[in-house]
Amino acid sequence: MLKKFDFHIHTRYSDGTCSHAEVVEAATTRGLEALAFTDHGPELSVGVGREKMTQMLEDIKIVAEDVETPVLAGIEANVVSRYGSLDVEDDFVKKIDILLIGIHDIGKIHLSDNAHEYLFRATRAIERQRVDVFCHPFFFNVDLLPSLSWEEIEGFVDLAAEKNVAMEVNVKYKVPDDAFIRLCLKKGVKLSIGSDAHRISEVGKIDWALSALKRVGAKREDLIYDNFVR
Repeated sequence: MLKKFDFHIHTRYSDGTCSHAEVVEAATTRGLEALAFTDHGPELSVGVGREKMTQMLEDIKIVAEDVETPVLAGIEANVVSRYGSLDVEDDFVKKIDILLIGIHDIGKIHLSDNAHEYLFRATRAIERQRVDVFCHPFFFNVDLLPSLSWEEIEGFVDLAAEKNVAMEVNVKYKVPDDAFIRLCLKKGVKLSIGSDAHRISEVGKIDWALSALKRVGAKREDLIYDNFVR
């Protein structure tokens, strides 16, 4: 049976509208079996300020101690260069439970060739960094997968399998498509579930992701849940 978890949630520390305590309360009410706080990294215009990152982790620790639901401390780090650099330091990564990375409007992605520039950056980031989850894969204003060849997509998924990087099934953007998820299952790439919530009403609203996973025949062992929740 698939587990009901949400490993992509934002708070007021970045561009969310809710506190950690409010998120935990909503997650408990909605029956989540685990959750992760993953505010945006500091180089995004709405990301957590570097001076606030230590306090953010302390706040997560405090709310985690008060609930039975497993709570992970994480971040949605930004890929900030063509060659896969992130906007978080190794010392910070060592303090968190889960590292998500995402490609946003940082580093002046060449708009004339979004899909291949995106693929280049994603590939270099996964090659260079210890990453747990790749967020909203191949969504950059639009779904970029249709602009890539199947060989290019398969090569990327092979790399994710080699590096043990999970692909996110993202509710906010409703990506990736069924064919990509099936390819992940075939290659042994784990899948994560993320609402990408920015407000209380979105926390734990993961029905779209669960439906997509059921549609392609995913099972509990195909998810990253058991990698982080004991």
